[in-house]
Amino acid sequence: MSRVPEASRASRIGPAFAARRGTTGLIPYLTAGFPSLERTLDLLRAVERAGALAVEVGVPFSDPIADGPDIQRASEWALRQGVGIENVLDLVARFRRESSLPVVVMTYSNPVVRMGAKPFAERARDAGVDAVILSDLPPEELPEAWRALDDAGLDTVLLVAPTTSAERLPVLLARCRGFVYCLARTGVTGSGAGYAGSLDDRLAAVRAHTKLPIAVGFGISTAADAAALRGRVDAAVVGAAFMRLVQQDPERGVVERTGAFAGELVAALR
Repeated sequence: MSRVPEASRASRIGPAFAARRGTTGLIPYLTAGFPSLERTLDLLRAVERAGALAVEVGVPFSDPIADGPDIQRASEWALRQGVGIENVLDLVARFRRESSLPVVVMTYSNPVVRMGAKPFAERARDAGVDAVILSDLPPEELPEAWRALDDAGLDTVLLVAPTTSAERLPVLLARCRGFVYCLARTGVTGSGAGYAGSLDDRLAAVRAHTKLPIAVGFGISTAADAAALRGRVDAAVVGAAFMRLVQQDPERGVVERTGAFAGELVAALR
């Protein structure tokens, strides 16, 4: 089992969950650079005002495997504007100067490898990132990346799917820091079909192996979806639904729509 670095205990993730123990918080996902970096900063402020527990910031990537069409379109938009991983970290640093809201950066391994695992981890730490999701990187692969994240004191959040086997589950959870991201169903982000299995059985299996908080995402698109998780998990992750709101009109009312929807979700989770 990997060593938990002393520095990781300074992450804002653990205290944020501890402060709301017994409740279910909201973790919105926002693609950085959609519709612009400046507007993303405004959206971060909006979800914080609405009462989000933490926020997940996505690095635009050209070849995602977990993102559905809404987040893919958001990434394509941002990539056309030249938004890359360094821009995302700069954005987090700007937000961190005014906020202590925990920030999780979601990316794929390719941008991290291209930048260099150690430079990425150090830049992320210095920007005020609390946790990283490398959504396509198994814990056995690219050990230098996991080591760099550990050395930088960053939490590492791994995904547990409905198809994760009983044998595989402890391996994933041993690598988890901060919280566990439990998928409500297979497939990609956004609304759609996929194998769900029994969420309650999956949650019980996770809790048998870890005391970390559990967040559930994929397919959580409405206040009713969120309300169904109330009291069952520690957080709900909502992403594609926010990106659809931005797509309605990227130029007008996007901050107000995003803040209002985040408020609805927070209320549904209480």
